[in-house]
Amino acid sequence: MTESSPQGNSDELTPSLLTTYDLIICHENRIVFHEHYESPEQRQRACVWVLMESGVLAGIVTSDRSVWIMELHSSLIEQQQTRPPGDRATPDEIVDALAEACREWDVQLYMSTTAKKGGAPRTLYSVITEYGPGQTVAEHFTDRESRTASLIERAEHFFASPGNIPAVVLSDEQRLAALVATLLMPATVTLTESVLDETEGVYRPDNSVPQVR
Repeated sequence: MTESSPQGNSDELTPSLLTTYDLIICHENRIVFHEHYESPEQRQRACVWVLMESGVLAGIVTSDRSVWIMELHSSLIEQQQTRPPGDRATPDEIVDALAEACREWDVQLYMSTTAKKGGAPRTLYSVITEYGPGQTVAEHFTDRESRTASLIERAEHFFASPGNIPAVVLSDEQRLAALVATLLMPATVTLTESVLDETEGVYRPDNSVPQVR
């Protein structure tokens, strides 16, 4: 596994039939790691590896902090093994717990999941986050509901408990995008939609839909 560069924002996207599980790590408003995985379990293991062994956060995750991460992760894994199946922490919940601990060090962990079923979807609903020059991440979803759920998940990362986001914001993805952008300031968040050009086999921007920043 190697550190990857952020994804660029392209006007044309090649259809994919895969489900990808992304892990994005930021420090001081800059992306320091972004990679795709085949399952939530792989993403969870990679998260621990990046925090403790990769050197990506060298100087930020000190030896004391590394011990704390190891103890927290071991405790969560032990709970998985001893609790009833319905009460066990999921891989994503484990990453969420690690993300909460890392916030104190100005390290942010983000997860996104993109699923495409039954062939290439006609429309892609995208979230383009620009953290700074050359620091852009594009997330693509097969329906608006999945995009909204992802925006809610990102926003809730910044609050200690759920229920802090007003209902009027939760029900409006434009306001959600604005909230995420505010929490990630000076980053910008843009919502776009792309339509499949079946002749060329690529996605092109849907110019009939206004782009939301």
